[in-house]
Amino acid sequence: MRTLLPSFLSFFIGLFLVPSLHAEAPAVHAETVPAGPGKAEVISRLEAGNAAFVKGKAVKVDISAKHRTELAGGQHPWCTVLGCADSRVPPEVLFQTGTGDLFTVRVAGNVAEPSTIGSVEYASEHLGSQVVVVLGHESCGAVKAAQGAGSLGPNLDTLLGLIRPGIAGAADLDAAVRANINAQIAALRANSAILTELEHQGKVTLLGARYDLDTGKVEWVQN
Repeated sequence: MRTLLPSFLSFFIGLFLVPSLHAEAPAVHAETVPAGPGKAEVISRLEAGNAAFVKGKAVKVDISAKHRTELAGGQHPWCTVLGCADSRVPPEVLFQTGTGDLFTVRVAGNVAEPSTIGSVEYASEHLGSQVVVVLGHESCGAVKAAQGAGSLGPNLDTLLGLIRPGIAGAADLDAAVRANINAQIAALRANSAILTELEHQGKVTLLGARYDLDTGKVEWVQN
């Protein structure tokens, strides 16, 4: 009996200890996001790429099979662009970037609504994107439509309703485009606690930009 008692006690105690050990085990975390380029470097890359685009010079980007395979394992875009769905304003072309560089979210009027805000949040919080650019453009059709009062159907009316308050009082279409860029940045801040906190911590920067259809140049818009 004396020889069995230690073994019995060990077994009995083990029944209680094993579950508690499992309960205290640390949760599995997602992969650590590598530190990407800071604000100044991101702006420099965007400006250099756009300068090349304006001159009609293609920047060499990595389109190799090796690069595709690397990206298949995960993405860490260094910039997020909330841009208009206009076919003439593709961010990857305007900034001469390659696959895996930009996290692009596109919707008519570059509107910050729940789906687009959630996409921007994902890129900033989980993928490590440190700069968010709200990219509007010259002669934006959505902004022009928002200047009117007629109905275009329930879906478009909902979208235009998210543009109209921000452009009220704009002198002309271009002023309205610029006002809308700033209004959508304000909407990102107002409707995303995640982005607001990341910006407060200095981990995310929100910038406004306007693309000129004629010259191909992207200029920064004060916000």
